Formats: sequence, C-alpha cells, structure tokens
Amino acid sequence: MAESSATEQLFAALRGAYADLLLSLPLVAFGILITGSIFYFVVVRPRIADRTFSGWMRFLFPKEHYTTTSAKLDLKVWLINGLLVIPIYEVCVVLAALTIGIGAYEILAQLFGPGVNTVDAVWASVLLQFLGFYLGIGIGQYTGHLAFHKVPCLWALHRAHHSAESPNLFAFLRSHPLEIFLNGATRVLGAAAGIGIALYFTGAKLLSETAATIFWYNLVYVLAGFRSIDHLHIPVRYGKVLDILIGSPIMHQVHHSAEVRHRDVNLAGAGYIFDWLFGTLYLPKKDETWRWGLNEDELGERNPHNGLRSFFVEPVIRMLGGRSRTSREDSHA
Repeated sequence: MAESSATEQLFAALRGAYADLLLSLPLVAFGILITGSIFYFVVVRPRIADRTFSGWMRFLFPKEHYTTTSAKLDLKVWLINGLLVIPIYEVCVVLAALTIGIGAYEILAQLFGPGVNTVDAVWASVLLQFLGFYLGIGIGQYTGHLAFHKVPCLWALHRAHHSAESPNLFAFLRSHPLEIFLNGATRVLGAAAGIGIALYFTGAKLLSETAATIFWYNLVYVLAGFRSIDHLHIPVRYGKVLDILIGSPIMHQVHHSAEVRHRDVNLAGAGYIFDWLFGTLYLPKKDETWRWGLNEDELGERNPHNGLRSFFVEPVIRMLGGRSRTSREDSHA
C-alpha cells in the first residue's frame, strides 16, 4: 500500500535523522559559506580595504557574535534541542501530517464523492501532493506563529527564542521544547488539510516519492538552505518579489528585531505570501539596521534568559502564571 510505503519511508527518516544530525553543523556552515560568500564578494568586499582570507572569514563568522552570553546559551540549547528534540519533532510532524492527511481525504470523499485523478504522470502527482503539503504547512506555520506572538501564554514560551541577542549559526534552534511541539500542531493540521486535498485530486494514493521529497525538502531547508542564514547578520535579499514568494534571510532577520517598528512582522517561513495577504509583511529598507532581542528594557544583563535554567524554567513559570504579554510590548505602549 502507498500508505505503508510512506510510513516506512518516514520511520527510515527517523533513524537517518540522528545520523544526519552529525552533519548538521558542517551543512549549516556550508550554507553560510555559499550564500554568505556570494553576498560578501558581490556587496561587501568591493567597499572595504581588508580583502584578505581572514577578513572574509571574520565577516562570515564574527567572533563577537559567538562569545556573548546570549551566543554561549545558543550553543547549549542547540545541543539539547538538536540531540533530543528536533530529530523526533521533524519526523513526527511529517508522519502525523501524512497520516491525518489520509483521513482528511476520507472526509472529502464522504462529502463530495470519490476523489478524481486529475494527472497521470508520477512526477505531476508528486508535485501536486508536495504543493498541498507546502501550502498547507505554510498557512499552519503562519497561524501558529501569529498565535505565539498574540496569545499571552504562548508568547511566554516564544519569547525565549526572541531573547537571542547575537545572530549566529546556533540561534535557529534556540526555542523552548514546549514551543517546538505546540507550534508543530498547527503545522500538522495545515499540512494534513493540504495533503488531504492533494490526495483527493491525485487518486488518493500517497506516493512514497512524495514522502521522500518532503523529507529531503525539510532537511535541505533546515540544514543547508535558508535557515543557515536567516538567523545571522548577513542581510541577504533577493528583491521584493522573490523576498515575498520564496523568502530571503533578511525577512526573518528583521523579525528578530528589538525595535518597536518591527513588532510581529514576517511570521511565515519559506515565503511570505501569507504575511502579504494578512498585513504582517515588512520589507526592510536599504541599509536598515536594528538590534536583536526582546526590547530595550530586556537586553544584556537584563535579558531574562541568560542561563540554561532561566531559559527552560522562566517561560513555563510565566506561561502558567498567566502574565500579560511582557514588557516587549507593554514598555512601548
């Protein structure tokens, strides 16, 4: 059965995820080297006097971004999340989405009759099924991220990610474990709906090639694609249209700004179509700069997450305590 084949593929992906984790750091570093170097040679190098190899490396991996208290915490959280949380999370999200998606197809079939196969070629079926997953998980990610910014108890968890003050290659995994799994719920529901619709129009056969494509998309996107740069200081952009359609690193970098003008913008992931549709899009101006962090009152020594214990415990206490949205918003009211 296609379903069994897809499930077997995903369990194989789970086993492989731990092996791939060993390569995650060099893969992310490779992504930084490629994308960051293109930006360096095209935009930065012509403007500076120091054109040595060491100057190039200092631009890509500035020492000051890896020696701060915030950066040292990023490394510790990266190890904990990377070893214990992320591999299981990524595969569980995909597995659950595919499984629920099959159920979504059954609901559509009961409401509107048997599904119809609108394409014959395998590649076309894989493309439609992948697009169903991609668009579904996109709206799921957007709505979930929006909730984490607007619902006080969820913001209590999510602000642990936004308390990062030093852009570096470890920062993208700086998230509380509870947030990782709660945020995954909306992604699962969105992907399930998208896959269910795609199955309805591709003959109700979930292809193992689709599962493999989704897994490799996640791997490339997270480890060697946009995620290698979007938590760094390198302001890579592709132009207004592509910034919105496929997403560029600077679009997420500005999302981490501590400045008031950048509150709750660019909430989508790969591509910012939903931000454009729902009014949360922000296109950074040329040469615009900003500080990373929660707000000007919670930077440096006043950062609420300067150690592992505070990072993992404070958000839970704040969430259970039902406190207001925090001074990130209140201090600028």
